[in-house]
Amino acid sequence: MKIRYLRLLDKYLGFLLIAAASIIERFLKDADLSATRKIDRMLVIKFWGFGSIVLGYDFFQSIRKKLPDTHICVLTLKQNSQIFSITGLFDEIIDIDIRNLPSFAIDSIRTILYLRKKSFDISFDLEFTSRFSALISCLINAKKRIGFQYDGIWRGRCFTDTLHFREDAKLKDSYSEMISFIRNDTGDLSYPLKLNIKNEQKTAVDILLARESLVGTGPIVGININASELCLLRRWPKEYFVALSEELIKTYSAHIIFIGSEDDLRYVKSTIDLMHQDQRMSVHNFAGIISLTQLAYLMTKFRLFISNDSGPLHLAAYLKVPSISFFGPETPLIYGPDGALDTVFYSNLSCSPCIRIKNYKSARCRNNHFCLRQIKPSVVIDEIRRKKLL
Repeated sequence: MKIRYLRLLDKYLGFLLIAAASIIERFLKDADLSATRKIDRMLVIKFWGFGSIVLGYDFFQSIRKKLPDTHICVLTLKQNSQIFSITGLFDEIIDIDIRNLPSFAIDSIRTILYLRKKSFDISFDLEFTSRFSALISCLINAKKRIGFQYDGIWRGRCFTDTLHFREDAKLKDSYSEMISFIRNDTGDLSYPLKLNIKNEQKTAVDILLARESLVGTGPIVGININASELCLLRRWPKEYFVALSEELIKTYSAHIIFIGSEDDLRYVKSTIDLMHQDQRMSVHNFAGIISLTQLAYLMTKFRLFISNDSGPLHLAAYLKVPSISFFGPETPLIYGPDGALDTVFYSNLSCSPCIRIKNYKSARCRNNHFCLRQIKPSVVIDEIRRKKLL
């Protein structure tokens, strides 16, 4: 099912359902969880955004550290199950299929009925605009329900406690503020996260690298020219990626690996086809042939990762892979990586960011993507040279 249709359903039908649920909620008395520190069952809801999920990893680690014996369940979309699975932090992962409207409706009803039987002590809704996630929070009737409220987007009376979503703070910091609702003092919240990547997944990647003659060669640079269907405006121009790739091959004898999903395959191939024939020998198209779990392992082989503002960027940053990223339609203030190994290009024009939470991340550019087009490949090369990234 197209994302734009889901947005419309969430915005309009969701409003009506939230209104009905809010009226019913007035007659329900929530259990008081403040008097006890005992939390046997917890639900985390996060549907949208590969990158947003990765930015929640610190929050996921913290709740596991605070509540090592609690059964922690996560509810997400089917295509995002792997992102949660590789953390190894959750006892149960439940997903909803959105391929078409009938499967979405059936899965949703079945899931709500199942979750109600679980009798959760506390739930966290990590979405900040979704009325669907708020509705589920209300209908499962957890004793304590935590969620974000954002000015201009009404989400009813579905939560027992709310946090105001801030557009002047990193998303991962906004998630971390939710920890205060768990009254369980454990001191240091650091938790050693090791991605749950099985040996057979690593072996598959190693075989692929050997087949592509990428073992013992020059530096490997991973490049993500894609952006999710949520907003294709975030893509740096493909001709810029071509110029940058060719310069990296020429100057540093780099091998370029383009990544992406099956849906990105055509766009990636059309970009590679723009390159000079003699340089394509150093270009490798991995789009659509590796899983998310395999991608996480592959990233550890990269000397540098170059990406649009999208999910793989945040995974690379989390894995401490040096990265270069391009922002414009969306602000790096909320979503940009901020580690010592991360370089963010952002022009900060008067029209940026045009993709905002209040417009459901839906915008039309009238300036021919100038915010991204003015970030020239030569500037990126200069930064690589200055920081000695290769």
